[in-house]
Amino acid sequence: MSRLTMVPLGKEAMSRRRRSALLKVAILVLLIITIALFFWFLKGKVTSLIVKAVVETEPASMGQIADTRHLPGWIIRDETIVYTPITGRLESLIGDGERVRLGAPVARVKTVNPSGEVMGTVQDFMAPRSGLVVYNTDGLEDIMTPRVLEEIDVEQLSNLTVRKEIIEVEQLVYQGQALFKVINNLDKAHFLAHYNIQDLGRALVPGARLTLALSPEGPTMSARVINVRGGEDAWVVLQISNPPTEVIKERQMTLLVVDRTYRGFILPEKAIVQKEGQDGLLLSIRKKAQWRPVEVLAIVGDQVVVEGIREGDLVVLNPQFVVEGQEIK
Repeated sequence: MSRLTMVPLGKEAMSRRRRSALLKVAILVLLIITIALFFWFLKGKVTSLIVKAVVETEPASMGQIADTRHLPGWIIRDETIVYTPITGRLESLIGDGERVRLGAPVARVKTVNPSGEVMGTVQDFMAPRSGLVVYNTDGLEDIMTPRVLEEIDVEQLSNLTVRKEIIEVEQLVYQGQALFKVINNLDKAHFLAHYNIQDLGRALVPGARLTLALSPEGPTMSARVINVRGGEDAWVVLQISNPPTEVIKERQMTLLVVDRTYRGFILPEKAIVQKEGQDGLLLSIRKKAQWRPVEVLAIVGDQVVVEGIREGDLVVLNPQFVVEGQEIK
């Protein structure tokens, strides 16, 4: 019976085997490193693309914003309603909100028979004054005058209600019904408001001057106190010198009393990035996020007023998605 005999490998053969094993390990390590580098590079590219897509920037521009207090109330305008003496179908000759001259044709009513068919009689209605044409009424035209605090008691003031009636073009209008009104938009308007001294931060007295606004960003309007009725809880009539069209056309609205105005670069408060206790912003400089210190002049709502940057600098608005030095758009 034969036996198998193990013959020891020679030194050269063993050396070849070791070199082959080491080569395989080296190739495997190199492959792992290559794959890791590829994924690291890919991750960087993907992250960069995501950052570029998500990060929002905005050119810095000077502006102004104000600390304000709300003052709800009613606009008092010099206005004239035109009524129809006949029943018929309404046709507008001037659009809602357009300005007309005294005597200009505004609307036309065509008489109709009992079945609603248009007949031959037509009557044109002219502007009784110059101003803005408005095709609605609210039931307060005869009540809302600059002397309202002298003519109406407090209980009536508390129960003021807008009953808006929109006059549709081509609708059937009846004898005695309002067709349109013309509002004097060149003269001063008045504003009736109910306020509490504690909420407003001051007591209003006749002759006092205020600055009003439609929003913290403006525009602003000059106003003067004409009449006050009450004590801690009071009614006031203000005279507005330069009311914009938005104010003229509305009856009930909330104006803002301006306490203080700030001028600077206005940005979202979330754009501020603190670094070592210093307020700053991330700017896009050569397509990279770079931090710059700024001075915060004021915080109004969710906005800040800052100085320390230049007009046109690209400010990162959502810095939570980027780190300093990162490539951005």
